[in-house]
Amino acid sequence: MSKLEKFLAKARQEEARRTVTVTIDGEEWSVRELTLSENRFCEKLGDKGDTFDWYRYNDARIVKATEHEFPWNSPELLKAYGAADKYELVAKLFDRNPEGYAKLLQAVRQVSRIPGESELIEEAKN
Repeated sequence: MSKLEKFLAKARQEEARRTVTVTIDGEEWSVRELTLSENRFCEKLGDKGDTFDWYRYNDARIVKATEHEFPWNSPELLKAYGAADKYELVAKLFDRNPEGYAKLLQAVRQVSRIPGESELIEEAKN
């Protein structure tokens, strides 16, 4: 199989991503691993030229990791919280529950953790 055929076959298949579940206010949130392109998008969103907006970056990571099951773009939800977009909605949604926000962010970090050199070497051996 050529490289081209290999990548074409990969593009057609659904790839399972790692997920973790956290409970916030009695509700379960499924947090999935971010792809490389999602990570890059979040970095672009946080980049403000000479500064980096870590809050916007982390909000974007939470959205991208949970949007498969939570309607961040719901017009009713955006209007109810007075949010301009789904990335602004995260902070407003968890304004009175910073522990919930922290749990989601920790789950995003956990599931999207970049493996260390020793883990990559071990994986390559297998």
